[in-house]
Amino acid sequence: MGIEAFGVSMQFNAAGIHQQVKQFLEDYQGVRLFDVQTSSSEEIITGEYSDGSHFIDLQLSHDDAGKRCTLAARFSLCSYNGIDAVFIDLIAHILSFFDAEVWLMTSALKEKANYAPGDAAWLKAALPSEIAAMRKYWQDMFGTKQGAVRVKDSFAFVGATT
Repeated sequence: MGIEAFGVSMQFNAAGIHQQVKQFLEDYQGVRLFDVQTSSSEEIITGEYSDGSHFIDLQLSHDDAGKRCTLAARFSLCSYNGIDAVFIDLIAHILSFFDAEVWLMTSALKEKANYAPGDAAWLKAALPSEIAAMRKYWQDMFGTKQGAVRVKDSFAFVGATT
């Protein structure tokens, strides 16, 4: 549905960067990579950042030709507010190592849908307002209950059905 989570999608520009991004995630404290799904033209790796109180879903995908590599990161809007800083720090850390075009998955503000490579500082400055606006939108619909919640459990956590 999209309203239960806030996230970004990072499209990396360097050919063959997939393995470097994968290694970065494997080395990042709190990140675990899980499933690898492959098709005839694409590999998708799912994972999660967790510190016990906050969860961020991760999905790394790349095409076999090595021309496209994307990392999606998202979290439940009914997570504890502390997730905001954790999420922003993770995204900023990734972008300090890798150039990427970044797309917001959802935006209540609808001021800027994407950020060009090199706009990491601008993105980092915009994320708190974007997150707050999406959280307000979520809370106006489902209430203010918060917890350590994975995206897939957001609706069940607030007692809603999808």
